[in-house]
Amino acid sequence: MSRNRTSRIAIVALAVTLSLAVAVGALAALPTPGKAFTGFMSVGPYRGFKAKVSFKVSSDGKQVLAFNWQAGGCIGMGGPGNAYADPYNNYRVARIPVSATGTFSVANAKWTSSHHSPAKTTIFTVNGRFTTAKTATGTIHYTQTDASGAGPCSGHTTFTAETP
Repeated sequence: MSRNRTSRIAIVALAVTLSLAVAVGALAALPTPGKAFTGFMSVGPYRGFKAKVSFKVSSDGKQVLAFNWQAGGCIGMGGPGNAYADPYNNYRVARIPVSATGTFSVANAKWTSSHHSPAKTTIFTVNGRFTTAKTATGTIHYTQTDASGAGPCSGHTTFTAETP
């Protein structure tokens, strides 16, 4: 009986250890340094086109560089064709630090697009994490106003980006 009990305790301990190792591994993914990531936003297609997200990871893996995302936001899309290709619907932040656990975030980033009149200002927060060395997911919360007095209005979207 004692031998069976010892075996069961060893098996349970091993199972718990493996489960914790897998859980910690899932939370602690770090990006592949120097790689470009591309993907899509959760907003639905507009006129058949999907909103994109893209960025590059620094050569030391400690920063997300040139984080670009597309969305119509809450002010409007405008124009014919692919509205996401219009600079008015593209938002950027130059650098976002990557933590030792593979998360990245920036709060109150400000992007003003004066490509069309009236100029549109978007203040946004990005919260992301690398789920694997080649995949990142996250959320973006934003508030927009324009120079004609529209807004403020707010919204949020999610993204998934990958590198080959």
